[in-house]
Amino acid sequence: MNPKKLQTPYEVMQSMLDPLDEAYQSHENKKDGTIQFHFSCHGEICSCYLKANAGHLTLHTGETENPTVTLRCHFFHWLDLSSKKLNPVWGMLTGKLKFKGDLSFFKTIPDVDYTVMAAEKFDPPTPFEKNPSKHWTVPKSVVIVNASPRAKNGYTDLFVSRFADGLKEAGAQVEQVYLSQLNVKTCVGCWQCWMQEKGCVFDKTDDFLTLYEKVNQADLIVYAFPLYVDGMPSILKNYFDRSVRRVYPYICTDSCKMRHPRRIVRKQQAMSVLSICGFPERLQFKALDAHFKAISHNFHIPLVSAVYRTGAMFLFNNPFFYKQQSQILEHTQTAGRELALYGKIKKRTLRKIQQKLSSHSEFAKMSDYFWENKIKNQINIRDY
Repeated sequence: MNPKKLQTPYEVMQSMLDPLDEAYQSHENKKDGTIQFHFSCHGEICSCYLKANAGHLTLHTGETENPTVTLRCHFFHWLDLSSKKLNPVWGMLTGKLKFKGDLSFFKTIPDVDYTVMAAEKFDPPTPFEKNPSKHWTVPKSVVIVNASPRAKNGYTDLFVSRFADGLKEAGAQVEQVYLSQLNVKTCVGCWQCWMQEKGCVFDKTDDFLTLYEKVNQADLIVYAFPLYVDGMPSILKNYFDRSVRRVYPYICTDSCKMRHPRRIVRKQQAMSVLSICGFPERLQFKALDAHFKAISHNFHIPLVSAVYRTGAMFLFNNPFFYKQQSQILEHTQTAGRELALYGKIKKRTLRKIQQKLSSHSEFAKMSDYFWENKIKNQINIRDY
């Protein structure tokens, strides 16, 4: 792959040639002839000519003898003329376009209407996507993607295990996958998953395809992880990057925000988020929440619940929080059951899960004491 660089006017013209030639072949008033261009751009002159012959258009560098018509202008003005932003008469009157020769020959070169060259792709929101709780049925299969880099040793697992218990109480079959224990290679942006039916270049060399197919079959997907630098851990972000194959590369214009039409259409598939952080304010999840809402929209999978628990580490490392710890875990299990049964978590349950532990100043002192003790005694924090 060549390194990206600014294209020359000739290279831009070359990229316009194929659709122009395709439109010219079906044009009723085809004539043989040549259009000579002399473009000024970035302080240089680029000369090239467009030749119409035997029902085809070809582009050539340099100058040709006895062109049918010649155009001298700035390259930007030619682009404006081609996209109908510049009226040719006004262009001549203002001196932006300087023609010489048979101007009528331009009529034999059709305008390219990109809006009709490809069929418009539609993928309107389904009734379930618009109002999941109204059309909700208890999910038969739930996949929990635990994206904590510490897997079973992380605090995320303490919460998500209770959440899973609640899902099971409602009759759902739950499978938890630890993303850090899988070999999922980093997306390299090659677009093969969009361009070729065989999929990603890594399908036969890592574990992503197995996980991808498992997730696609689930009625409910729960993403569980600790907050890392105001967002999700890199292993989960990479998982979403690799999951772009869920959709086609085309553009949908049938929603409030453009997105891609989906390859996989499920009658009912929803997603949920369970995330924890060390800070005491729920505001810390603002960026993450916006990110997941965008993912939900772009993947056509409604986000039916978001459980955000602050101060998670200190909830388990401060004996004075034992009462709150017990209550929060109990309500986390209730939240899982409510989600499975109703497609949403009651506000009262969320308030109890997200209850405040202490004042911010007290929390900061406790946090500082915790870290000073671990640093002073050189304790491996992964044990906590």
